[in-house]
Amino acid sequence: MSRSTKVVIVGAGIAGLTCAYRLRQAGVESLVIEASDRVGGRILGFQVHGRAIQLGGRWTGPGQDRLEALTAELGLRKVDVRSMDDISDSQAGVSPERIAVVRLLDTLAARVPLESPWLAPDAEQLDAQTLHSWLSQHATEDDARSISGTLTGFLPEARDVSLLHTLFYLHSNGGLAAIMGLDDVLHDSEMIDGGAHRLIESLAATVNDQLILSSPVHEIVTHEQGLRVLGGGGEIQAEHAIVAVPPTLAGRLRFSPAMPPDRDYLTQRMPIRGKVCFAVLFDQPFWRIAGRSLYSNENMTAWDEGGDDEPYCLSGLVSIPRSRELGRLDEQQRKLAVIADLTELIGEQIQTLVGYYDVNWAAEPWTRGCNSFLPPGVWTAYGHALRPAVGRVHWAGAEYSPVFVGQMDGAIRCAEAVVAKLTQNT
Repeated sequence: MSRSTKVVIVGAGIAGLTCAYRLRQAGVESLVIEASDRVGGRILGFQVHGRAIQLGGRWTGPGQDRLEALTAELGLRKVDVRSMDDISDSQAGVSPERIAVVRLLDTLAARVPLESPWLAPDAEQLDAQTLHSWLSQHATEDDARSISGTLTGFLPEARDVSLLHTLFYLHSNGGLAAIMGLDDVLHDSEMIDGGAHRLIESLAATVNDQLILSSPVHEIVTHEQGLRVLGGGGEIQAEHAIVAVPPTLAGRLRFSPAMPPDRDYLTQRMPIRGKVCFAVLFDQPFWRIAGRSLYSNENMTAWDEGGDDEPYCLSGLVSIPRSRELGRLDEQQRKLAVIADLTELIGEQIQTLVGYYDVNWAAEPWTRGCNSFLPPGVWTAYGHALRPAVGRVHWAGAEYSPVFVGQMDGAIRCAEAVVAKLTQNT
């Protein structure tokens, strides 16, 4: 089967769908090709007895205005799900020494240019070490463990990620103090009412006639008149392509002519790490009765998903090391192991659960994880190749945004910027 369009979009996550939506508004024809049998990418959710079960991206917060604008445009709304009272319990007793380390990291982060992190002062030195090695020199063991644990929902293990990348990420997302809930600022304090999947469903509904699912793309061939996209959906002729998948997956596509060496070397060195994400349902919110909304140890973090009606929900993320162990188990064994870990973390009341759902993101073939990152040495050697288009091939996704990198808002910002560039040149 052969089709033609103005712009072909590879990937139907939030970035790809936003591209299609904005292109349609601009009167530019496009097709969205998705390898999976569903839309949403790293956003995954559904309804159970009126309760939104969210197993992927969900959080938003102050300053994330592109997500807020798109949500309102599609008739959805955001809701506050965390207050300063929620944060105060988890931050109670934070030592002045730990706060000093947080302030130092934020000071260093503020010096990293968001558009060009490799040009930061002392970039080579910052990029030559990991977050773990820096913390081992500037923080006590307990403080280092706590800060690493705070960042586990945003970045990979501290021993894997470049310090320069960590600082860029912190600057892009308002600083570690905001992530920790210090200074009366809450980075992740809001969600989309009904779940982030409602935004995906609303976007997909606007471009439903342009979606092709279960059709992995294998190759993109550029020629003088345009390009050809080849894969499970047959051949698609287009003038431009927007590749809206994580960089490591973009690197697995075949390009003819081949990508420039620095772009190739970058995608080879920009891994993604996956975690087990879970949601557990209960008839009674026993944790609220105990005055708790957040639980955490070295294996997992669990939190109250909010809502005043049954069933009540504790959601959570498993640490990367523990997720690797759980990933070697079958689905039933993984469920039992997570419940056992939750029981150890919270108590025997976990055994009163009435529902359990999870996903092992590392095993999802068309995402392979949650958070992309750059290990030491990559920003300064190849970071300049991350964002620029290569001929007719453009990139979109949460990883490419200078502002709110790694967030839904960042994915939307990046998608809108790519569309603005294409429509200006069309």
